[in-house]
This record gives sequence, C-alpha cells and structure tokens, in this order.
Amino acid sequence: MAKLEMKLENIKKNFGGIQALKGVDFDLQRGEVHALLGENGAGKSTLIKIITGVHEANEGKIFVRDEEVEIRTPKDARKRGIAAIYQELSLIESLTVAENIYLGNEPTKGVMGVCDRKTLYANSQAYLDKFGIDINPRTMVSDLGMGQKRIVEIVKALAVDSQILLLDEPTTGMSKVEVETLFKIMNNLKENKVTMIYISHYLEEVFKICDRATVLRDGKKIDTFVMKDVTQAQLIKSMIGREIRSQRSRKSKDLSGKAVMLELRSYKTDRMQAPISFAVKKSEILGVTGIVGAGKSELAHSLFGHAKPESGEILIRGKKVILSSTRDAKRYRIALVPEDRKKEGLFLEDSVANNMTIASIDQIENGLGFLDHKKKKKLSVKMGESLKVNPLRVEMPVKNLSGGNQQKVVVAKWLMSDPEIVVMDEPTRGIDVGAKTEIYDLIKGLSRKDKSVIVMSSEFEELMDLCDRILVLRKGEVVGELLPEEVTNERLLSLSLGG
Repeated sequence: MAKLEMKLENIKKNFGGIQALKGVDFDLQRGEVHALLGENGAGKSTLIKIITGVHEANEGKIFVRDEEVEIRTPKDARKRGIAAIYQELSLIESLTVAENIYLGNEPTKGVMGVCDRKTLYANSQAYLDKFGIDINPRTMVSDLGMGQKRIVEIVKALAVDSQILLLDEPTTGMSKVEVETLFKIMNNLKENKVTMIYISHYLEEVFKICDRATVLRDGKKIDTFVMKDVTQAQLIKSMIGREIRSQRSRKSKDLSGKAVMLELRSYKTDRMQAPISFAVKKSEILGVTGIVGAGKSELAHSLFGHAKPESGEILIRGKKVILSSTRDAKRYRIALVPEDRKKEGLFLEDSVANNMTIASIDQIENGLGFLDHKKKKKLSVKMGESLKVNPLRVEMPVKNLSGGNQQKVVVAKWLMSDPEIVVMDEPTRGIDVGAKTEIYDLIKGLSRKDKSVIVMSSEFEELMDLCDRILVLRKGEVVGELLPEEVTNERLLSLSLGG
C-alpha cells in the first residue's frame, strides 16, 4: 500500500453562520496527483486554504507524513513542505526568472551577506534543466507568456523543497503546447515522489494527469475515485448530484428570415491584429474560437468600444456606426461579459444589487433623479431569482459569492439593460459543470428572444454544443467557418493550429 503523505480527518470550518466544511476526510498518497473536484461553493477553496494555513479549521486533525501537525499560518505550511500555485500569480514582473525563483531565499556570500548572483543564476538554470524547461533564468518575468509564468511558479515552490504542491486551475490561459509541457513536468515530479493536489474544471485534464479524485459537494466529501475505474459521467453526477443532459445532435438553425444585427467589413481596431469580416443575425449564437493569442478577447473588447477604430466598417441593423467608447456600445445596445469577471466585470467590494444595476441606473431613478433603493432591491431580487444566484442576498458583497454566481451577476448586469447584441468572452471559465449548464440555458434563452449572441471560447465542446456557426481565428484572422453538421474537435483544432 502506498505511503500517505497527508491525511485530514473530520475537518470542519464555519464562517459566521455558514458551515463551509462539514467533517471532510481527505488523504494524499506519496507521489500521486490527486484531483479535488466539486461545484463552485462545494468547499474546495476552503479546504485548500486550511491545508496552506490561510484559514484555521474549527475542528479536525491534520497529519503530514504520519505526524499530527497544526497548520495555523502559511509559514506553518511552508515548514511542512506545502506550497500552492494559485490562479492569481504571485511573481514580480520587474524581476528576472531566477530572482523570482529565489525571492526571499537568495544565496548569499561574504560576511555582509550580499546576494551571490552567480550562484543564483546557476542554481536556477540547474532547476530549469532538471525539468526540461526551456526558459532563460535571466529573462524578465514580464517578457514571459502566461504558461511560462505558471511553470516558473512551480519551480519557485520546488526551490524551497516543497513536497506537497497545490495547483489551482494551473492551465488557465495556457496554450495546448504549454499544457503538455506542464504535464511532462508533473509526471517528472511524480517520479521524484512530489505529491500534488490538482484543482480544475477541465475534466479531460483530470483524466489525463490525475491518479485519484475526491469530490466535494455542499461542504461534504462525497467519494474518492481511482481515475482508471471511473467515467466522466460518474464524476459529474457525483459533483452535482444529478446527471447532466446531453446537448449534442445539433442541426443548423433556420435563420433565413432573420435580419442581420451586426456586420463587420474588413474592420480593424488598434487592439486587433488583422481586419475581420463577418455578420451575425437575430437569434443567432455565433461561436468564435482559436488558441491563445488568436485574438478572441481583442475582438470582444473592440466590439464593446474599448479600442480605436483604424479601418473598415461596422454596421448595426444595417447602419454604419462608430464604436470608440463603451458609451457608444451601450447606445447601440451591445453588452460585453468579459473574460476576467473580477477585474473587468465586477466591483468586488460592492453589493450584489449595486453590481446588477450599475449599467441600468436610469431604471432605478425616481421622478426627482434620485436612486430608488426599494426598486433597486426589487429588480435585483427578480433578476437574481431568474438566474438562480445562490445565495441570493442582494446586499452582500459580490466577492462573497462563488465564481459561478459572480458570473451570473455579471450577466444580470447587462440583461437589465436589455441588449440586442451580447458578446460573451469565455463565459464559463473557472465555473463548475452545474453553473455551466445554467449559463448555456441562459444563452439559448437569449437566442429565443431574438438576441444575437457571440460566444468567444477556447472550449471546443462548449461551442459545438451551443452555436449555430463557429468562426476560427488564427493570428487575428478568420481562417475557418463551420456549421453544426460540419464541426468536429479535430477540424477546430486543425484550423486553430493552421492545418
């Protein structure tokens, strides 16, 4: 039987009157990659923060290598060889790769203890070479891509002899090539008996790299599975307590009688790499995909007036318009659900109600031009109920909601303004399978109400399930257009990579 690197028994955690963890048991075998799965709000983040000393459990025991330990602070966790790589990177952009790897732990020389830069770079190069990572340790972190930065975070953790690594959505923003590089490094770490907890909403990644998976739901452990003995359907059912219905067998929607809502004719802004031409009709769901750097987000922000038009034309309902500000976009009834909801879609410290109504202030003013707070609450509750925001406490700070519910608030904000063209940039990134299904239902509902929806996504399966047409971008240009009957995973990938 494999040796246990860590074991948690009956872990409980309360936040005020809310019980986030309800007696969770969890164990890690030495040298395994163990997935931690569950919907947003299931308790994954709370459990991870207890393991890393960010939160202290109200009840329960933690054992590391058969020794009962107390982990009350991040410093306690580091002493036990525990390190975390979160979605939000902790690297300092203005320092080199080597300086980041040894930050706070720099090799020194002489009685004055000055940094031994020769050793710093030599040791960093040795670590990078050990794991086959082709990154120059003298490179500034600001010059690295997202995938390379995440790999540097892992090397930084290993440089302080971490034996337990927690990877929270580590492939976010990575290209497929970078993901493969990450998995090679993880397999190398497994051979060196480094133990990893892997959190991801991408189940195909979990099946590819993980040995076991533990599912949490509503703060409870549901089960632990051996990956070779479980199916994706079984995992999903365990995560949400029900089966997700299949959304396949799509056919082309008849849009012959529908008017064109938005048309681009060789249109380019200062954020886009190349001119683009396409049109979207009423009630159409248009998918836009491509690998990292293809230009999806740049197009999304250009359509919302976040860029300066340079060439070509853009038409809305057949009339030429200029989109050079968000005010222009709102006037023409365009809405944007951005990729980064925390930085671009929400005021995290503000209430759910204020976030929902910020784009529709005119709807909650009274006759004297003041805000009608009763009306604001009524509208927010109504919209929250329709989108199944949970918990629906409209006066609470939106930062206290799970990722999936935060995304619903961003969507609610724009639905209140009654847009005709809705642009969604990675609308289900970082949210669980249950919330994804609800977002998909919402998108299809918008289509039934004659709204035009543009879904920018790097998830091929998502687009194949949802869209009436899919455009493939590469280096800012449209390199393919596929209907539901024509689309396959392989064709999308081939077009994205230039095949």
